[in-house]
Amino acid sequence: MFLLTMVLGWSAWAVLAWWAAPRESDVGQLGRDVAAGRVVTVQRGDGWQRPGAFWGTTPNLRPGPRGPTLAWSLPDGRIRYADVGVPLGDPEPTPDGTDGRLTRVAEPWPSTSAPAHRITAAAEVLAAAVALGWLAMLVVGPDPVVGTRWFWFWLGSLPFGLGVLAWLHRERWRPSRRQGSTPPAAARRSGWAGLGWSLLATVGLSLAVVALRGLLGGALVPG
Repeated sequence: MFLLTMVLGWSAWAVLAWWAAPRESDVGQLGRDVAAGRVVTVQRGDGWQRPGAFWGTTPNLRPGPRGPTLAWSLPDGRIRYADVGVPLGDPEPTPDGTDGRLTRVAEPWPSTSAPAHRITAAAEVLAAAVALGWLAMLVVGPDPVVGTRWFWFWLGSLPFGLGVLAWLHRERWRPSRRQGSTPPAAARRSGWAGLGWSLLATVGLSLAVVALRGLLGGALVPG
């Protein structure tokens, strides 16, 4: 039951996080969305940042009245952004950093009533629940078989929660794996090995995302 709950929680997070992930667009698309009344929230900023090292956090736009990035959300929960370079519409930006023309058709960013921001908040809650469930079982559950607790602790920080999935697969799936006595700590992979593998895997995953985005496009692989 625990395994199924964790997998379902991670799957729900992955779908929500992918849907609401910021996708690069252009000023022409922004104009079409404004004309069609599809812009719900809007914000100008200095690019995207992902606070902290937790894999479940969502990117945040760094507010900046003269920043080159303008982000907007849609009624279906998607988020788009474009490099606008200079303020649009009014010669001077409004105090909240958004273009004067857009503030008449959209809410400030973020808004708890906007679909995109509700989806990102739900994704973060799901990710936190999955991470806390994994951490609780790692600390108070049976001794791991493949590696020490520290080994899995470091791997649990892998992007997209892949380290948590690896732990579920190797340590919780197929109870027959756990039959017999648990190997001594000396026979299991150490925390140092987990740290090394996590660093290497993080670099490899970053390169894989860049490659997939170039191959499939930003609509399928946002970044």
